[in-house]
This record gives sequence, C-alpha cells and structure tokens, in this order.
Amino acid sequence: MDKVPSMLTLHLETPRITFRAMQEESVPELYNLLMKLGLESLPSLDEYTEGYRKVVEDGLVEMIEIELKQTGETVGFGSIREHDPAGHVKLGIFTDSERLPVGVGAEAMMMLVNYSFATWEDLRKVYAMTTEASLKSFSSALATSPREALLSEQMYFQGRAWDLHYFSVTRSSWTAHGRPILDRIVNGKRSGRPTDSTQAPPTATRGAQ
Repeated sequence: MDKVPSMLTLHLETPRITFRAMQEESVPELYNLLMKLGLESLPSLDEYTEGYRKVVEDGLVEMIEIELKQTGETVGFGSIREHDPAGHVKLGIFTDSERLPVGVGAEAMMMLVNYSFATWEDLRKVYAMTTEASLKSFSSALATSPREALLSEQMYFQGRAWDLHYFSVTRSSWTAHGRPILDRIVNGKRSGRPTDSTQAPPTATRGAQ
C-alpha cells in the first residue's frame, strides 16, 4: 500500500502505550494470544508463521505491536488489512485485557484508527467488527461510530455463541470527533479519556472476514 502525507498527526505513542511495527519473532506471542481468545481455528504454529510471512511480504496486512510503557511488555497487537480501491480498510485489535490498565484498550483502538487515516490519505472509512466480549473494552472508542450491522450468534468461543457488532468510522467523523480526544490523550490530559474495565476477559476487535 502506497503511503502519502496526511493533514492528521501520526501518533505512535501516548503517555501509556507505544505502537511499533510487529517483528516476526513476535508471531508466537500473537499466535498464543489468538489461541487464548479462541476466536478462530488456527493451524500449527509453523504453518501460521509461514502464512504470516507471506501476507506481510505481499503487503496485504500491516501488523503493529502495542507496548505498555510502564512495563515495556507487549500487551496486544493491531492489524490493518484489505485496503481496497474504494478507500476502505479493516482493522483488528487483539489484547488480553487482564494485563491492561483501565482505558488502554480504547486508547489503542483510537490510535489504530488515527494511524490508518494519517498514513493513507486516500482512506475514506475504516471498519471493525467486535463481539459483546470485547465491546465493553472498546465501546468508548467507538462511541461516535455508527453500528452498520448486528449479526446474531455469528461466532462461538468461550463456550457460547456471540453476536457480531459491525462498526465503521469515516475520515470526516474521525477528524471532527475522534482526533480532538486522541490529541488530549497524547498530550497527557486525562479528561475525556476513554475508559474500559480491567475485569473484562481477553478481548479483540477485528475487521470483517
């Protein structure tokens, strides 16, 4: 995907988290997190690593590690994929909320949305899909985003069926409503900061398949 300048500021960190490009040596950690989340049937680690290598080399997906500054540990991953000619991409956030301070899940989601719009000027809209298991962690980040669809009992994990909530964010909406909130967070102003619960189970949002 060709990257071009944007009027938006490309934020790669807040006072609490840092985004960095995912390295191949982190694939086992991502694989184990996906296994824990139970969101999809996975092949062997070797097969998954080979598949990861191919999609990254082909430019089909960009993967980001989410580092918690307080400890220096990786607490999640973000993905940007399926950049189509209409100016749309699909986003994914995969985190273990048991390891996250309050608000970091929503903070990471806002950073990923902003990263996408700031990196690709042709981008018009981003999509994310999440279940009720993840909604509490990311709802404040998606508060101004329209829910385009609700698909009943579309996924089965953690011993039950879950509804899928399909959200979208347009560039104009992000610029008007999301960017000012993220700018305050980046500048260390806690008022208006998204919050989530540290008591929630491991969570993920992801682009629609």
